[in-house]
Amino acid sequence: MALVTCKEASSSSFTHQPKKFDVFLSFRGEDTRLGFVGHLYNALCQRGINTFIDNNLQRGEEISVRLFKVIESSRISIIVFSENYASSKWCLDELTKIVECKKKDQLVLPVFYNIDPSEVRNQKGKFGEALSKHEEKLKDYKVKSWREALFEAANISGWHYKHSCSEFEFIQGIVEEISNFKLNRTPLFVARYLVGINYRVKTILSDIKSNDGHIIGIYGPGGIGKTTIAKAIFNRICDHFDGFCYLENLRERSETNASVIELQETLLLEILRDRNLKVGNKSRGVNMIKERLSSMRILLVLDDVDKWVQIENLLGRCDQFASGSKIIITTRDKHLLATLGKCCSTYEVKGLNQDEALELLSMHAFQSNKPKEDYLELANRVIHYARGLPLALVIMGADLNGRTKPQWRSAIDKYEKIPNEEIQKILEISYEGLDETEKDIFLDIACFFKGFFKEYVMDILNACDLHPIYGIQKLFDKCLITVDRYDRLLMHDLLQQMGRDIIQRESPRMLGERSRLWCYEDVHKVLTQNMGSEKIRGIRICSPEPSKMKLELECLEKMKNLKFLIVSNVAICRGLKYLPNELRVLDWSGFPLSSLPSNFDPQKLIALNMPKSRVTLDKLFKKIQCKNLTYMNFNSNQYIRKLPDLSSATPNVKKLDLRGCEKLVKVHDSIGYLDKLESWDLWGCHELQTLPSCIAMKSLKFLNLFACKRVKRFPDIPQEMENLKFLSLGGTAIREIPPSIGNLTGLERLEIGSDFYSCHLPSSIYKLQHLRKLLLLGNVKFPKDVGIGRQAAACNSYGGFSKYCFPKLNFLKKLTSCFTHSEKCLLSGSKDLNLRESIIKFNRLDRLLIYDSKFLKKIPRLPEGIRTVDATNCISLNSESLRKLFLQFGRILGLSPNMKCSGVKHKVLMDSHSHRNLSNQIDCSSQVSLSKFNAIKNESYPTLDAYLVDYGERYDIRVPGKKIPNWFNHQSIESSISFWVGPEFPSIAVCVAFHLIPLKDSYANNDKYGFVRDDIIDGVYDIHISTDSRKRRLMTSGGFSFKCDHLWFYGEHHSQLQRNFGDLMQGDRNHVEISCKISHWASTNGNYAPVIARMGVHVECICPPQNSDIIQCNSQNVDDDTELHAPLLSQNGSQTDSDAGDPSSSSSP
Repeated sequence: MALVTCKEASSSSFTHQPKKFDVFLSFRGEDTRLGFVGHLYNALCQRGINTFIDNNLQRGEEISVRLFKVIESSRISIIVFSENYASSKWCLDELTKIVECKKKDQLVLPVFYNIDPSEVRNQKGKFGEALSKHEEKLKDYKVKSWREALFEAANISGWHYKHSCSEFEFIQGIVEEISNFKLNRTPLFVARYLVGINYRVKTILSDIKSNDGHIIGIYGPGGIGKTTIAKAIFNRICDHFDGFCYLENLRERSETNASVIELQETLLLEILRDRNLKVGNKSRGVNMIKERLSSMRILLVLDDVDKWVQIENLLGRCDQFASGSKIIITTRDKHLLATLGKCCSTYEVKGLNQDEALELLSMHAFQSNKPKEDYLELANRVIHYARGLPLALVIMGADLNGRTKPQWRSAIDKYEKIPNEEIQKILEISYEGLDETEKDIFLDIACFFKGFFKEYVMDILNACDLHPIYGIQKLFDKCLITVDRYDRLLMHDLLQQMGRDIIQRESPRMLGERSRLWCYEDVHKVLTQNMGSEKIRGIRICSPEPSKMKLELECLEKMKNLKFLIVSNVAICRGLKYLPNELRVLDWSGFPLSSLPSNFDPQKLIALNMPKSRVTLDKLFKKIQCKNLTYMNFNSNQYIRKLPDLSSATPNVKKLDLRGCEKLVKVHDSIGYLDKLESWDLWGCHELQTLPSCIAMKSLKFLNLFACKRVKRFPDIPQEMENLKFLSLGGTAIREIPPSIGNLTGLERLEIGSDFYSCHLPSSIYKLQHLRKLLLLGNVKFPKDVGIGRQAAACNSYGGFSKYCFPKLNFLKKLTSCFTHSEKCLLSGSKDLNLRESIIKFNRLDRLLIYDSKFLKKIPRLPEGIRTVDATNCISLNSESLRKLFLQFGRILGLSPNMKCSGVKHKVLMDSHSHRNLSNQIDCSSQVSLSKFNAIKNESYPTLDAYLVDYGERYDIRVPGKKIPNWFNHQSIESSISFWVGPEFPSIAVCVAFHLIPLKDSYANNDKYGFVRDDIIDGVYDIHISTDSRKRRLMTSGGFSFKCDHLWFYGEHHSQLQRNFGDLMQGDRNHVEISCKISHWASTNGNYAPVIARMGVHVECICPPQNSDIIQCNSQNVDDDTELHAPLLSQNGSQTDSDAGDPSSSSSP
């Protein structure tokens, strides 16, 4: 008899309950305990089958709850029906429970011992008599349930002992069947330490429950944990199916017909348990699988599939099994899953987060869930190297187990230079599945283009005949590269290291024979010793520290096939007489010559990037033609005075970067007709005066003239330019915008105005119906005559306006324009800014930016659509105004100030001067130089989309202050707060108080809360949200520049939190932690450093009651005049003395 699980088990309820026993025996003791059942029990135990038999309870007792739990925790129940079985109420209650468990996937097997099955089924003979007696004494429903249970159990296929063989032989037959079943049900070994697995398994199981598709594809790079997750899922749900099978390493085991046949026979054997089935050939095997298994609901795991043909050869089709079947496929190839159609749901396995990685490494290296204290720094180095890849953490953790700290340091140094062979072998499998052009693309990205924009790389590789449109997608499908939100190509560090190791193996000793060079020491040796060859495809000369290199004039002559030359942070002491004509990329920061070598023919050049160089463009393009040149970057060049005619020299240029070319004065008129140009950046060209008389660039998307302070006239726009999305005229001397600006019909962001001049806008400005962001600097005057026909009626009330921004009060009074379809407007700061109550009438105001408005005292009530208020360094704001602002944002989020938390972890002193030594909290490791910080900040706006992004329902306030509002129901002097919530995320508001700490003893007297510092602190701050050790970034705030203590309020609605982080929630109660970290900071004068002084979270929680509480010094009710900060300027505008930050020294407004 083949044993299968019950078909009634629903695949929609995969609830994992660990089984304590293999077998539960139900029997009538007086009939069989000392005979048949006793022998059966001993035989099962001798075969290693964990069997429960109750020998201790007295006959006649009520069945216990404990025994019910034993039945529930058993994998199989064997019911031994004997002559007097039905006379025992205990046995019948057991039977009823067993039949109930059968519906929850328990295997139930009846044994009819010296009794006919029909007697049990029809309740005749002794069974009928016993039930009739029960009916005389008990209620009808009780006996009815027993009758139903007897009928159902008797209809299950089992064993009937008829004395046709010895009792010993009969028992051995039962034991053999049970043994085979148990062997097939033995759980797979998953991993030694299951760190981060349960969360991922629950996420996929949740998807399986909610998805009718029968194929689940789990994909990710090698070593990420796909197989581990698949095994864990298999163990959890296999008992819910009629049959199941786990086939591992399909990629390796599908290479020959014989191996495919072996897989087919394994599949049939695992599910049918018939050792006599032979397939013969793979085509016959496909049909046998279809015929024998098509009526069964099966679970099949196909591990490590890399080609569709492997599935086709094995099964033929995936949809031939009974409804409710599930096929789980693990693969490194995302595209393979796409070929399976809509019936396949996919799950991408991501790397471990910081906490999970530290735990996994610690378990293998220290047999503890955290490292030894003095090893933490070293452990973090390993985690940084592994970048969340479990394979690397496991291998390195085991390798470092028991080793000393010097050995750890030495091993990590080696890992960073020489990849671990065991890790390398696994990662390289994906690379070997590529063709030659795809391998070239992968290696070029690994060596030169990681972190670059996809479009840029594709244009370059396309010029190399590598067909990147297909090839890059193939790398993406193979999980060898990823793309970030801004379309930059990313690659795991270990995959990059693998690619570079492949290059080094091309010629281990002869550096000049390798195809790509990127290591500074290797490049230095090749160039200074003239070791180059035609095999070199690309060179990257980048020194970790500024350095000089003296080259031979002809050092590149041997490199005829050089396609990429990238130089940065290196000063070449002598010029070059030769550049290879095969170059596609010439990227040389600080190029020392005014022009390129005269014998260089740049016909194949795609990218010419020479920032901070001495090149003069009129001289450069006088002699050469670059028809294919697409990208030009000459930013910060102080030798360019004129941008010449490029229409014939570079007609196909898409991007022209001239930022910071402070000597540039004139732009040739022809530039305005470059119809392929998409991005033109002239930011900070302070001497620029002459622009083209008109621009007719049909492809232009981005035009930046910010801080071109001598530009007085903006070109005419003779025809519609619907592709231009971003235009910045801020900080220019333009006083009047031409009417033709109305032709910029697709414009979404406009920056306009100056601190020095008034700027008049034409009535055609109202044609910009797609405008979403408007930044006004200084006095920008709108026309009184709307001039847009029917839309004029919308302007007779503030409700007709879109979201606005106002530089001054008189602007608000004079404004008569309307932007019906605009989405956002921003307000820039002004030293004499004041805001009136009428601002509330602008009911679509979205963001209010009033930073550095030194004398602003009050922010009135704002429209309900407000999301952001940036009042950084507005040091005169009164506390009552800020109190109401915080309450308004809380109300918008639906967070009542009266919500209380019934549990607090410990007593926290929340007065304005904590005794904690905050100077110990300074994180010097996150300090960077101002130039580095600016580079980080610029990374926030890498593309046009970054300027136009809408962050959704996020709420942000930045104001001077020192004290978390009293109504925040969770507060701490630490940088993290935890609390309990239900099954979904509620709305959450976070408030962080930043304090500036002196770095020098001479400034120690100024370490007072609220004191205005003689320094400017720039910072990037991250808020993280985590549950059950799963951590994700909730928000990053960049460009936060302040001169005194500040409060940062950040909130998100329930719906957005649930949408973005709902998968972190598990069960009805969830422990959530909110934490804040200063990621990077820079000090202008080097006098102060920022620290997180305290933190608050306001949330509707379900924290359990505790006896501890928060002690608020001088605390008041929410309706009182709670002081967020004391004004930092006295009435006459001068700075107050050092007690300005002390709440006791100022009265409430």
